[in-house]
Amino acid sequence: MKVRQDLVFVKSAFDPSGSENWAIHLRRAGDAHLPALLLIHGWGGSSRYFEPLMLRLSDAFHCIAPDMPGFGKSPLPLPAERTPTTDRLARLYSHRGLAQMMQALLDALGVAQCDVLGHSYGSGVAIALAAAAPQRVRRVVLSNFSTFRSEMERRMIIVMHDVAGAVLWLRSLRFAHSDSFARFLGTRFFHRSPNLDTLRAGLEDFWRMHPLAAEWTVRASMGWETPQDLRTLQQPLLLIHSRRDRIMPPRNAEFTAALAPRGQLKWLEDCGHLPMVEMPDQCAALVRDFLGADRASATTPESLTSSAVEEATA
Repeated sequence: MKVRQDLVFVKSAFDPSGSENWAIHLRRAGDAHLPALLLIHGWGGSSRYFEPLMLRLSDAFHCIAPDMPGFGKSPLPLPAERTPTTDRLARLYSHRGLAQMMQALLDALGVAQCDVLGHSYGSGVAIALAAAAPQRVRRVVLSNFSTFRSEMERRMIIVMHDVAGAVLWLRSLRFAHSDSFARFLGTRFFHRSPNLDTLRAGLEDFWRMHPLAAEWTVRASMGWETPQDLRTLQQPLLLIHSRRDRIMPPRNAEFTAALAPRGQLKWLEDCGHLPMVEMPDQCAALVRDFLGADRASATTPESLTSSAVEEATA
């Protein structure tokens, strides 16, 4: 089974006339008649890093992984006048705004119901989608995500994202595209660094991120809407987090999982921020188990041992 790439045009959620279309690049794996699983990537990435996970789940799910607008191969959605206003960017790049785009994408693909998996920043979009369309989202998986407990923590996260976004000015420097820089970033995102080709692909996706998308995903999505939405979810929810995550520190994982009325938390040991790349077998096994035997009947890989995964139910 291979991962396929498509370009899909969806109706703008912010154009009352219905004449404006957005171009969304996506990756798909698995037969279209299988239960749908929507995968939403994080800040600075693209759907590409989901490929190892998609290949492991494509026997049981129709995996759909879009590039969010301004990330990967999806262009920044520009209005007819070609100059997006701050109000438009704020509405689009809030978690709730991007959730509207995900709904438009599901409409375009003819998907009536799905499970959803969000990673890091994409988890906030997954939460917003599940809260806005409970009849459409059956179960929710969050990966390497945690929310803030206080206003001080919220402001600290904003500063951290601002610093990360400021790194974009390096893209014009030759060193920023070097293997040495890719290896350096790998030490932040992985506990055990993958092969150089994987690191190069991740660096390419990071530099491809549109500066406006990088800025406004942070500006528009750091309010209290996400923890508020999380408290309202009625769907079963699984949070997968990694003990060695240096991008999204796991200290608030228990608190985050406990916010969801039907939330639970499972840990991956000795893994960094991208378990779908670093530990795809273990990550796939957790997703299969949670989504249920009726949706994934394959057996758990032998590589998933009791020493690798520790469960903590919130």
